[in-house]
Amino acid sequence: MHELWNTYRKPLLVLTLAFAFIVGLLVIYHHTSTNYVMGALLHPGIPGTEAYDGSLTVTDRDDNEAERFHRPSGSPAINTKYSFPDLQNARESVPVFKNPEDLIKAYYGLLREASNMAGYHGGCGTIGFHQEPYPYAWKLLTEDYRKVLPLQKFIDSFKGTGHTTLLKLIPAWAPPDTPDSIRYYMVETEVITGPQITDETKNEPQPSYFAYYYGLVTVEDTGREGWKIKRIDYIPEDFLCAPYHSWYWDASALVEIIYGNWYGLVEKIDSIDRHDSLFMVYAVGNGQLYRFDFVRLTNGEDILLRENVKFAGVWKETNLLRDSEQIYKLSVLNPRLQ
Repeated sequence: MHELWNTYRKPLLVLTLAFAFIVGLLVIYHHTSTNYVMGALLHPGIPGTEAYDGSLTVTDRDDNEAERFHRPSGSPAINTKYSFPDLQNARESVPVFKNPEDLIKAYYGLLREASNMAGYHGGCGTIGFHQEPYPYAWKLLTEDYRKVLPLQKFIDSFKGTGHTTLLKLIPAWAPPDTPDSIRYYMVETEVITGPQITDETKNEPQPSYFAYYYGLVTVEDTGREGWKIKRIDYIPEDFLCAPYHSWYWDASALVEIIYGNWYGLVEKIDSIDRHDSLFMVYAVGNGQLYRFDFVRLTNGEDILLRENVKFAGVWKETNLLRDSEQIYKLSVLNPRLQ
C-alpha cells in the first residue's frame, strides 16, 4: 500500500491543486469588476496559489534572480511616432489610420502628454497638456466603444493619471475564426500616479509613484474611418506575488508543468532564446517540436503569447491549451478578460 501511495501521490496532488485552483477562479470570475481605468476595462490577475511540487521559486534560482522582480526594468519607451502637437487642430479631428500599429502608437502618444491629477498628489500645477489630448484619444475609439464609454466617463477613468508611457506593443494570437478586420495586440504601460488628497494628507508631502499594467488592445478596420480601437483590457501588475508564490510566472516552469506534467506533450526543454523582452522556449515531446513565445513584463513575470508546433520544417501557430487553462495565455479566449 505504501508503494502504491508513492506511485500515485504526485498525480493526485496535481489534480487536487488544479481542481482547487479552478474552483477559486470561478468564484473570482463571478465577482470580476467591470470598472474602466485609463480608458480600459480592468481585470484581476491570476490569483496567488501555493507552490507546485517541483516548480521553480525565487529561492531555487541564483542570488541575482530577485533583481528580476524587485527592481523595475529600465526598458526604453516605444517611439509612438505621434505627439499631441502633431495631432492638435481647431476641429479636434484625428487622422484616418491605415495601419493598426500606427493607430495604437498615436493613441498612446496622445495619452503620454495628458493628465488628470485634480484631487491627487503629484506634480506642480498643470502637467503636460492637462486634459486637452483626451478628446483626440477618445475619437480613436470605435463608435460602439465610445457609446459605452462617453467622453466624460473616458476622461474620468484617468483620474490620478499624471503620465502614461507605452513600453510594449506586440501582435497577439487571434483564433482561426477571427475576421480579417479584427486584430489583437499585447501592450504594457507605465503610469505615474499619486495618492488621493484627503483632509489628513492635503498639507503633507506625498510621493508620486509608478504603476504598471498589461493587457490586450483590440482594433478594428472600420473601412472609411480606417483602423479604430474596439476595446482595451488591462490587468494590473503585482510586484510581490510572483517572487514568493506559485509557478506560472516563469516560462520554463509553465511549459514543464502544463505541457509536460498536465498534458504529457513535452518531454524536455531544449533551449530558451531571448530577444529583448521576448523569450522563446523550445521543447520536444513524442518526436514533435514545440516553441512557446513569452513576453517578460516589468514586474518580472513571463506571459505566454503564442504556442507553435513545427510541421514540415515550418512553425505553425496553434492553440494547445484546454478551455480551463486559457487563463495562462494572454489572448481573447482568456476568461479573465471577458
